[in-house]
Amino acid sequence: MEYKIENGITPEEYNELRNSVGWDSKNKNIIENAIKNSVFAKKVIYNNKIVGMARVIGDGLYYLIVDVVVHSDYQKKGIGKLLIESIVKDIEERTEIGQKCSINLISMKGKEEFYKKCGFRTIPFDYTGYGMTLRIQK
Repeated sequence: MEYKIENGITPEEYNELRNSVGWDSKNKNIIENAIKNSVFAKKVIYNNKIVGMARVIGDGLYYLIVDVVVHSDYQKKGIGKLLIESIVKDIEERTEIGQKCSINLISMKGKEEFYKKCGFRTIPFDYTGYGMTLRIQK
């Protein structure tokens, strides 16, 4: 049986995958809104079970890959790469001839090499400064 990529993900699937890697669950209403506002929300199915997911937010000029999660039992099997390749292909298809866009992400610590193998470069380089973030918690 092969891995199958599908569009769409439920809040329950989202939290199931997060929990499988030791991350906390998120509020269902917030997840529903995040999924609704995503450019892409993809999941990988294997034997009728969700084993991976990724979301993309963006505006056509810039895209941000978020929530790349592969179930702990299915890591190191090429599922993450399959998701990233699918996302890059979809964004390439959306980009008009003669135009360009940027696909960005913030890697989890220790996963940088995975993204380098998928074609991403570490920031800073050539013309960019460091990536930056501001976290708000209430």
